[in-house]
Amino acid sequence: MEHIELEQYILKYGRDIYSFCIFLTKHKQEADDLYQDTFLRAIEKNDIDGMANPKSYLISIAINIWNNKKRKYLWRKNKADMRYSLEEEVVEQVADQSLPTDEQAIRNGELEYLRCRVRELPEKMRIVVLMHYMEDMSVEEIGRLLKIPVGTVKSRLYHAREILKKKMEENQHEG
Repeated sequence: MEHIELEQYILKYGRDIYSFCIFLTKHKQEADDLYQDTFLRAIEKNDIDGMANPKSYLISIAINIWNNKKRKYLWRKNKADMRYSLEEEVVEQVADQSLPTDEQAIRNGELEYLRCRVRELPEKMRIVVLMHYMEDMSVEEIGRLLKIPVGTVKSRLYHAREILKKKMEENQHEG
């Protein structure tokens, strides 16, 4: 991959890949590392097909790197507790910077509540939700990239939607 090609991929997909990394890792420093590692691995492999879907390919690289890092961490520490809080500055970076009207403020509040609930999902569900809704990938594409059956993707999406629907309803009744 030439320097110019890499720049084009970063310009075209960089923001989306970074947002995905933030939601996947739930921590700015981890997201920064994962983002860099993703593009480094893409350079090393040098097999991005410009005619296919480079964004999906880059996301699959990020997921594979993240899963490998988690396995190594769990093996070394023999613990499963990798919970991080999303720093406020990350939310500000990802959020729209325009001044909201009253309706937009309410909608933004609901969206932020939903984002927080998505971050609380079990990782297997969170990954498919992010890939499907944030990255607009089909269930077939998600299944292929994660190397799981399409039915499993559909099941995870269904269960995640049910959990999120219940939490959103609870939030409406509280507010």
